[in-house]
Amino acid sequence: MQIVKVCIKERLLSFVALIIFALSMVSCTEKQDSVVLSKDFQGETWGRFDYLEATYNVVKAPMTADVVMDIDISDVYPNIYPYHGAENEMFVIVLSVSSPDGGSRAREYKFRLRDSEGNFKSEKVDGYYHFELPLINEMSFNEKGEYHFKVENKYSKDPLYGIKSLNINCLQINN
Repeated sequence: MQIVKVCIKERLLSFVALIIFALSMVSCTEKQDSVVLSKDFQGETWGRFDYLEATYNVVKAPMTADVVMDIDISDVYPNIYPYHGAENEMFVIVLSVSSPDGGSRAREYKFRLRDSEGNFKSEKVDGYYHFELPLINEMSFNEKGEYHFKVENKYSKDPLYGIKSLNINCLQINN
């Protein structure tokens, strides 16, 4: 009877040790961060030649993700001067991405944030309009390493007013 109790106790301790080991292995695996770039604008202005740059480290490849930009803007967007009319209502950026192997891609994006009556296409919350804007659907990150992101403000007047924050995220689809 004593031998049976010792065997059960040893097996139970081995099982507990196995569970602890498995949990420690799971917690040690590298997780892919989704934040590429996060910028709060001082004075809610973004200068024409104030490029935003960030490095995004891919820890497990291949990976597929949707690249999405979140922005928060106020009523003074795009300019505090009333004579800057509807032709400047388009939010325009250029996004460049360079991969670890030296390859790169760049594209201009245009977003109309107001409807035809001049109303923002988003609800105002705490004084700001929030927009989630798609940049690249199903982007492939084929290798581990650092991807360099650069965002250029293409607003024709300097600076762009009423922009509180801009964030770019990679929302992982698989892997």
